[in-house]
Amino acid sequence: MKYYLVKCKFGHVGRNKYLPISIPIIASSLKEASKRANAVGGVKKDHKDWCIEGPIEVSEDVFIRAIFDFKGDIYFEKKSRQRLELFEGRLVDEPNYYRLNGIKTNKKNYHKARNKDIVKFKINRNNAIIKAINEEINYHLNSFGGLA
Repeated sequence: MKYYLVKCKFGHVGRNKYLPISIPIIASSLKEASKRANAVGGVKKDHKDWCIEGPIEVSEDVFIRAIFDFKGDIYFEKKSRQRLELFEGRLVDEPNYYRLNGIKTNKKNYHKARNKDIVKFKINRNNAIIKAINEEINYHLNSFGGLA
């Protein structure tokens, strides 16, 4: 087993901010270390860039020091607005967020390119489908002895 440090984005500190913290991980490979780091509570897993720096192999002394730093971090104590002020200087603004209807978000709106030909084609197609359905309904109503 090897010792790794993985620097990740930690959340619950504001929608447009994150807290970078190095997580000490014991794993057999880089891939396993990354997977274990992603499973730690508080990591912004929904972000594509949740891992700031990939797993870096370190010595046992550095690893033990990192464990004490990680476990003693004030972030993991009860979170409230007052506690947030204690590590506010370490917070980093999220570069991938932008405003959508006045709310900061990391979701992007993609608008389909529409031109008049595509719109006309879809309207004609829908009208043809409606016409075929109406003809089918009328045929079945008239075939039962003039119920219509």
